[in-house]
Amino acid sequence: MRGGKRAGAGRKKKPDHLKRELVTIRLPQWMISQLKRNGQIGYLIESQLAKKDFLNLPDDYEIDS
Repeated sequence: MRGGKRAGAGRKKKPDHLKRELVTIRLPQWMISQLKRNGQIGYLIESQLAKKDFLNLPDDYEIDS
């Protein structure tokens, strides 16, 4: 059998509280330049906020997932 749908195939969906949402922020140009050099801005900000104990993370949240 080739191609088509298969039961259990594909990525499992994340729970609603772990889905990402677009948020627009304003940052100085020098800060944006440095963040872009180090990777994707959204993931960098998310990982820094999660590592600094700035927020209470859900039990099922994995940093850098």
